[in-house]
Amino acid sequence: FNEYFNLGAVSKVFSFKGEVTLRFDVNYPEILSNLSSIFIEQNGNLIPYIIEELTFQKKNFARVKLKGIDNEEAAKKIVRANIYLPDSFLPKLNDDEFYFHEIHGYSILNQDDDVIGEVSDVFDLPSNPMIETIIDSKDVLIPLKLMISIDKRNKKIKLEIPEGLLSI
Repeated sequence: FNEYFNLGAVSKVFSFKGEVTLRFDVNYPEILSNLSSIFIEQNGNLIPYIIEELTFQKKNFARVKLKGIDNEEAAKKIVRANIYLPDSFLPKLNDDEFYFHEIHGYSILNQDDDVIGEVSDVFDLPSNPMIETIIDSKDVLIPLKLMISIDKRNKKIKLEIPEGLLSI
C-alpha cells in the first residue's frame, strides 16, 4: 500500500440496503465530500469501490452507499475494514511539512547527526504526536515536537534528543 494512505475504516452497517458508516481519521473530513471512490482493504488487497451516495453524519462519520454492496450481508463483510485513498489525493505540502504516513521508514538522527533508529510508526496524540522507533530491541516513543528538521529527499528526520530520554 506504498502509494496509499489510511483514511479510516468501515465503522458499522447502516441499513439493510447495504449502506455503511465510515469513520474518517483525518483532520478535515469536509475535503472528502466530493469523493467518487475509495479503496477497502480485503484479504490483504485494496479493492476499489464506487461511491453512489455519501452523507456526513457527524464530524468524522459519513453514511455511504457503495456500488456492489446491496444488502446487509454484503455490508457486514466489510465492517472494520480499513479504507484508503491514493497519496495523489492529498494536497501538496511545503518541503518542511509532511503527512504522518509519509515518514514511516525515515532515519531518525540526533542533534549530532548520529542515526539512532528508524520511524516504525507515528501516533497522532492530541497536542503531542509521537514517533515510534526500536532501540536495543525496545519500542521507544519520541515526541515529534523535538524535530529540528526534515529531509524528505534523503528520508531523514533530525531531532533534539534530551539527555537521558532514550535510556528510560
